[in-house]
Amino acid sequence: MNTEKSAVSITFWGTRGSISTPGSSTEKYGGNTPCVSVSSGRSTIILDAGTGIRPLGIRLAAQMKTDGPFPQHILLSHTHWDHIQGLPFFQPAYIKGTDLVIYGSSQKERFLESILGGQMDVNYFPVQMKELAANVSIREFEDRFMRIGDIDIDIQEQVMHPGGSIRFKMRTGGKTVVYATDIELNAIFSPDTPTDTTEQLAQEYRDFIHHADLLIADGQYSESEYAEKKGWGHTSVPLLLNVAHEAGVKQLAVFHHDPEHSDAFFDLLSRQYEPVYRNAVPPMHVFWAREGITIEL
Repeated sequence: MNTEKSAVSITFWGTRGSISTPGSSTEKYGGNTPCVSVSSGRSTIILDAGTGIRPLGIRLAAQMKTDGPFPQHILLSHTHWDHIQGLPFFQPAYIKGTDLVIYGSSQKERFLESILGGQMDVNYFPVQMKELAANVSIREFEDRFMRIGDIDIDIQEQVMHPGGSIRFKMRTGGKTVVYATDIELNAIFSPDTPTDTTEQLAQEYRDFIHHADLLIADGQYSESEYAEKKGWGHTSVPLLLNVAHEAGVKQLAVFHHDPEHSDAFFDLLSRQYEPVYRNAVPPMHVFWAREGITIEL
């Protein structure tokens, strides 16, 4: 486990769920679908490859013009379109000499490689994956732990989402960052009929996020919306905030924004909930993830 103290930097490149939503009403919090980078020392990992990976790739490609190609590591929570649709537009994939490694779940009916390659079929996209200039390797997680450079990563499957998903806990520089998007926590923590299975899943989630310095988590629906969208695989804001606070999370980034939600709506939620948890005991910093912002831990 890496416990050496160093700066940890987290940048949000895409925060929207389901489908990209460009427009004047989403300029503040962003319209690109999920992509987050986590950097510590000389190590960087990329979480998900939604449309937000395009601006990240533009920045990385510009850096490569000066420094030359360097390895890229992409960890996919799952392969729904909003989490992979930016991959064909990731510029380092077109730079010769770049080692591009894409990791994902082995819990699929089809191999991960065939899923990713399928969206670049000639009928959907003009460049096939085998034609990319980078050295592309696609790996399915075989263990619950891996290490990339200075970053230790715990991996845990999430079942309360159609097709499943993965959450990641990154420990580096003495800090812990958890990325746990696309999960219906209401079905675990507030099920119609509690069972031994839901109690076990709840405890696993609590343990995974316990005392995280930053939790990036699915909070797609308001409380009233969730009542109409139960079973859709996403979490209500009030339940997420309560679970995170009980687990001792220090900062919570509400993530995977509903495509119907505007900047004004998020501002309203912020005013409603942020003061409550800022003044709670212990305090928890709550914010709605915004495209383009960087958090330093």
